[in-house]
Amino acid sequence: MLGRLIILTCLLAITFLFQVSEKKYFFFFLTDAFYYYIGLFYLATILYALFLNRMKDLNQLLSFQIFVDHLLIAGLIYFTGGRESIFPMVYFFAIIESTLFFSRKGAFFSASFSTVLYALILLLQFSQWINPVGSSHSYEASPIFYSLFIYMTSFFIVASLSGLIAEELEKKKIELTQKQVDYDQLETFNRNVIQSLDSGLLTVNLQGKINFLNRTAERILGLDGVSTQGASIYDLFPTLNRIADESVRTVSDSLSEYQRYETQFINPEGRKIYLGFSVSPLPAPDGSLLGRTLIFQDITRFKEMEEQVKRLDKMAAINQLAAGMAHEIRNPLTSLSGSIQVLKSELALESHQGRLMDIILRESERLNALITDFLLFAQPPKTNKGLWNIKSILEETIELFTHSQDYSEGIRVRYPQPLEDIRMLVDPDQMKQVFWNLILNAVQAMGDTGELTVGLEKRMDGMDPHRPNEWVKISISDSGKGIVSHEKDKIFEPFYTTKDGGTGLGLSIVHKIIENHNGLIRVESEVGRGSTFTILLPTQP
Repeated sequence: MLGRLIILTCLLAITFLFQVSEKKYFFFFLTDAFYYYIGLFYLATILYALFLNRMKDLNQLLSFQIFVDHLLIAGLIYFTGGRESIFPMVYFFAIIESTLFFSRKGAFFSASFSTVLYALILLLQFSQWINPVGSSHSYEASPIFYSLFIYMTSFFIVASLSGLIAEELEKKKIELTQKQVDYDQLETFNRNVIQSLDSGLLTVNLQGKINFLNRTAERILGLDGVSTQGASIYDLFPTLNRIADESVRTVSDSLSEYQRYETQFINPEGRKIYLGFSVSPLPAPDGSLLGRTLIFQDITRFKEMEEQVKRLDKMAAINQLAAGMAHEIRNPLTSLSGSIQVLKSELALESHQGRLMDIILRESERLNALITDFLLFAQPPKTNKGLWNIKSILEETIELFTHSQDYSEGIRVRYPQPLEDIRMLVDPDQMKQVFWNLILNAVQAMGDTGELTVGLEKRMDGMDPHRPNEWVKISISDSGKGIVSHEKDKIFEPFYTTKDGGTGLGLSIVHKIIENHNGLIRVESEVGRGSTFTILLPTQP
């Protein structure tokens, strides 16, 4: 309809210009009826527009418009001289119009219908049944049949060419549609593969702006991919500024460069995690550099395992020296302590001499306790496991501790939930040692006043994702001063202590016993608010 309006407007404008310049002979003595007829074309188009939204089948409206166009063009030829009219070529537009919507069949139907209508006009004019406006009243057969042959040939040539073009366009359209389907399938496949990766994937442009994050990256970083698109990688990873700068330089220098790094990351929850990531170039099809791809994983668990291996290596080295050192020191120490006691009892000592003897005996006892703890850590006794009630062992240890000299009346023991009766295979003496050391450590952290919180429960998931068995969780919390972050990773190391007079072996012994029971021990602490030691023991050996 728009194309029809454009053609009619151009035709009307040209006709008006020629008539204004009094060159009417170019349009074969046009009369005012021609303008009325052009107005009829406009009116038909307006009616089509009014019925457009009411038609359910647009093909019917198209067919009707094409049919009426052929009739109106026949009328246009009649009003412009019949055989002398130059407007039979307007049928070319009708043929092309039919081809666009109904392919080759529509083109040949339109060419045939146009030929029939034009032949009918010439035949009626030759028979003098009609007298077209502006005709010369010359009705010789040869010119009439010559005009019919020329235009009929032109109609079918236009129909053939437009039909070929329409078929090629249809083929290209089908091919393009198939290409689009293939592209969509490939894009969906690639998106699913990227989203299914168990590693985080992040892409950035040359300015360091984030273009894409997959689901794993969102989960590891605790971020939303939509909100982070367009954000700077330097804002997302503040601790990676130096590494990112280095990767920009190295990757920009060579598209084949591949870099791998490890760093710490603080997620939105405030938890520190370790990331191992690689930086690789993101090339364009022409070989230029579009940006960089970062692939990373949460290696926090591996770093913890690495720390455990290092700690075990230290312990193994200490174990090799433990036996010899302990015996070499303990035997002379026993002799020394016994000799001092004999001398003290047999000799008449002055007061200051007696105090010196007491100091020697007291330090000898402290040294002997240190060696005893050292031997317990280096060469723990054989584990004799049996089926015991953990609740009874824990309550008995707490009861004994509350009657010891290390306990203060200002310490209150609290149970947030009733302790569960849980029976499992453990060494009761070693577990008492674990509970005693942890309670002693908590009480010493609190001083004279505070709250000791004890918990015991079963749970189906542990802190190790590779151990899906049922676990027993034992927690001992204090309201003491807490542990600073840089000391938290060292508290299980032998001889590391922050207490005056401490041996630094209590927590090391706890860690070793728990390991011998195939368990795990973790600590959570906040300076000024206390610490929580959590033990996880598998119910199945």
